[in-house]
Amino acid sequence: MWKKVLAAASLLLGIGLFVFVIGKFGGVGNTIRVLGDFGWAGMAAYFGLAAMTLVAPALSWTLLMRGEGMPVPLWTALKANFMGFPINFIAPTMFLGAEPLKLLYVAKRHAQPKGKVLATIIVGKFQEIGSLLFIMVVSAGIAVWRIRFSREQTILIVAAMGLLSVVFGVTLWAFLGNLQPTVKVINFLARFKRLRRRLARLRTKAEEMEHLIHAAFTHRWKLFLLSQAITLLSAASILFRPWVFYYFARGGHMLGIEILCAIYLLTNVINSLPHTPGGLGIFEGGMMGLFALLGLGEANAAAFSVVNRAADLLLILFGLYLIVHLGLRSIARRVAKAEETVSLEDAEGARDPLKPS
Repeated sequence: MWKKVLAAASLLLGIGLFVFVIGKFGGVGNTIRVLGDFGWAGMAAYFGLAAMTLVAPALSWTLLMRGEGMPVPLWTALKANFMGFPINFIAPTMFLGAEPLKLLYVAKRHAQPKGKVLATIIVGKFQEIGSLLFIMVVSAGIAVWRIRFSREQTILIVAAMGLLSVVFGVTLWAFLGNLQPTVKVINFLARFKRLRRRLARLRTKAEEMEHLIHAAFTHRWKLFLLSQAITLLSAASILFRPWVFYYFARGGHMLGIEILCAIYLLTNVINSLPHTPGGLGIFEGGMMGLFALLGLGEANAAAFSVVNRAADLLLILFGLYLIVHLGLRSIARRVAKAEETVSLEDAEGARDPLKPS
């Protein structure tokens, strides 16, 4: 019961912050005027970019599954990603949360081993994070070079990008080198006699799962690089959203690359941290501060935020429609409540042979 109350309170807080920030700093009248200039053509183009964050990873994921011998259609991966968006929207971050729903839907829909499907989900998620981080690092370099940040701000940006890159690099090294970090942790815990029996079966499943992930990275590296390049389009679509907004809202005005990079950095930092659903109110406040710092105008920040939320709403409604239409309401509800999770138990059947292409 308390989870429902907390979720409702978080949503109401986010909506309240959204309305307050837009009304107080952007101004309702000024925001509406900018939206009028943006027009329906701009909204259509913006929505296409917003949908690309789900379409590109779905195509990449389909290639990974095909590489593992799973003939899963692209349309199935697309539906899984679109259904996952409403769940990710209310998750603590915008990047994780819907994996159990995607796993159960794809595995049951096409009678595929959950272990193999889960391995491709993990690799695909790693590719998404890698794409976001790659453009974040490049964006940080361009922004620091072209924008006059204070010394403290520059140090903070460089330190944050350095830390994220190190963590990602260590994780990549663990996968490529087949270091089996999960198995090593389980082996350490197994030293305690009370846990040894419980962890014996879990260790086998962890070893099978890490074998699958390692093979996906190394045995089919050409396919991996192709799917990674496709996933990169998802991150790039986030980078160019402000460009599309300003192009239509300001009669063909072109934003500089350093401004796009700064907005991209802040957007992904906000989406990475625990916050209100979808960062409601938090994202808008961040955009107000950044647009003011860059001299882009608070009304433009407000209109940009409204357009972004309109795209979110359309994706949420389409995802909910698919969930209801496909009869997955109970599963989606359990996943949203964190009652349905991905665990090593889902590695059952992961011993399917992996043949290099």
